[in-house]
Amino acid sequence: MHPTEPPASVASGVDERLYPVAVLIDELRHDDIHLRLNSIKKLGTIATALGPERTREELMPFLQEIIDDDDEVLIALAEALRHGVTWVGGLPYVHALTGPLEELCNVEEISVREKAVESLKALGMDMLPEQVEGHLCELVRRLANHEWFTSKISVCSLFAAALPKVGEVKQDELLKHYFRLCGDDTPMVRRQAANVLGSVAEVLQNEDMLTELIEHFEKLAKDEQDSVRLLAINNCIALGRIKTSTEWQAQILPVVKACAEDKSWRVRYMVADNVKQLCAVFEAGATTTIVPLYLKLLSDQEVEVRTIATARIADVAAVNPTKEFLETLMPAMEKLTAPRESSQHVRASLAGSVLALTPIFGAKLTVDYLINIFLLFIRDDSPEVRLKLIGTLGELSSIVGIDVLSQSLLPSIKELGKDRQWRVRLAVIDCMPSLARYLGEAEFTQELSSLITDWLVDPVFSVRDAAAGTARRLCETLGLPWCEAHLMPQLRMLLTRMSYLHRIAALLCAAALADVVSGAFADKHLLPMVVRMASDPVPNVRFNAAKSIEAIHKACKSVGNDGLVPCLRKMVADEDPDVKFYAKRAMTQMGLQA
Repeated sequence: MHPTEPPASVASGVDERLYPVAVLIDELRHDDIHLRLNSIKKLGTIATALGPERTREELMPFLQEIIDDDDEVLIALAEALRHGVTWVGGLPYVHALTGPLEELCNVEEISVREKAVESLKALGMDMLPEQVEGHLCELVRRLANHEWFTSKISVCSLFAAALPKVGEVKQDELLKHYFRLCGDDTPMVRRQAANVLGSVAEVLQNEDMLTELIEHFEKLAKDEQDSVRLLAINNCIALGRIKTSTEWQAQILPVVKACAEDKSWRVRYMVADNVKQLCAVFEAGATTTIVPLYLKLLSDQEVEVRTIATARIADVAAVNPTKEFLETLMPAMEKLTAPRESSQHVRASLAGSVLALTPIFGAKLTVDYLINIFLLFIRDDSPEVRLKLIGTLGELSSIVGIDVLSQSLLPSIKELGKDRQWRVRLAVIDCMPSLARYLGEAEFTQELSSLITDWLVDPVFSVRDAAAGTARRLCETLGLPWCEAHLMPQLRMLLTRMSYLHRIAALLCAAALADVVSGAFADKHLLPMVVRMASDPVPNVRFNAAKSIEAIHKACKSVGNDGLVPCLRKMVADEDPDVKFYAKRAMTQMGLQA
């Protein structure tokens, strides 16, 4: 039977009001998942046809029985029910939607359960206090006492939604269920109970309840499973935000210390990863407790812990931006530099973070303490380390000043510009405009401008292409006179090279420069180059010349067509199809007939 046709019972005279539900039943039993998904999307239409009363009494019980379906369909159902308040007659009957969602909280697939819980929390926000006490609390009780661990995991997220809307008696009942889940035999249930502990604490106002919650928090922080213990740090942060009193936070800091010294590296990792939030929340104990724990993690035996600790080094320095603290920090950082540190991942993490310290400690302390670490990393054997460091060159050049940049760093930067790894060369190219800005035209031209030619003839295309783009940015930074005096002679020299790749690189550069030069500059310097290359014996050069003509004319409308038209007409008749294509495209762009 086609799903849009009435069932036989309807055709034979059965009450036609049953037709929408019959169609829905038929579609939801269909083999085609797309048809079943489509029927879920039509629930609102069907509910409107049935009316609120029949939706509550017939449609919702039916939906409660169809949870044996594909996950995609069940997720769509959970999402649809979240928006179904009007289907059942408005807020007084919102609890009628919880039946199917409760069943979805029991399924094995986590994505279905999460969507069902999300919808239940949203509906709980709309419920009146008496509905929460009479319906949502009962739902929580049933799920918390269910024999399946999936139900217990789901219900953990509902406590924070129900607690604020009920009185102390009901709150006490709900917390008993929650505390029982905190000690459940199944580690996954305890983990989820620990995961929501912070949100539960945020909605509690009663001091005795908070005191009892702290007891269970401490037990979870000592759980035998590290998957449960590693959530303790997030709970420390959440609990610490509730009150800033010394007495309150003194109960939590010992847990932070225990986590920083935990036997599981994953728990210690969480301390290092969240050190910024810990310092912000436990401000009074940051310098005396949090920072000393962090310094130990910089020397942790596990690579993963040292890697994340070095990545957070600037966050900790910002708490105490003094010379004394930097002197305390230096021994730990020196241990992490090559060759003492065997892991390139740790060295790369520190290389990417160390220069973030420069704006924190200022130019003098950077030169006195940090510049040597930079020079060590810039010569590191690992290209990953060198790459991380190059990404912060702009920050360093803006802090240390021209003298230090010229004397200490330029030789190393020039070495990196010729690095054996093309990705390192590429990263240096990207730093050139900022270096030109801080060095000034004369110093940059003398020390670094020759590298541009080297990059334009690099064996790797990505480097040549990036060099062309950087030439445009340098022209913006240093001005047209610099471009005319120092860059154009290098490009004209490339046109005489034997390798056609070098000639193409000059054309790429000409096309890139078109965006920032004047029409007169393009007419004088760029067009003669591309017209000359339009007759090159290599087809690849010729079609790149056509592309360059298009780019130059598009950017500089004032450029005349007199010299270009004959050139393009010649290329339109070229024997190479690519040359023809790009020549025709250029003529169309210029408003000419091909």
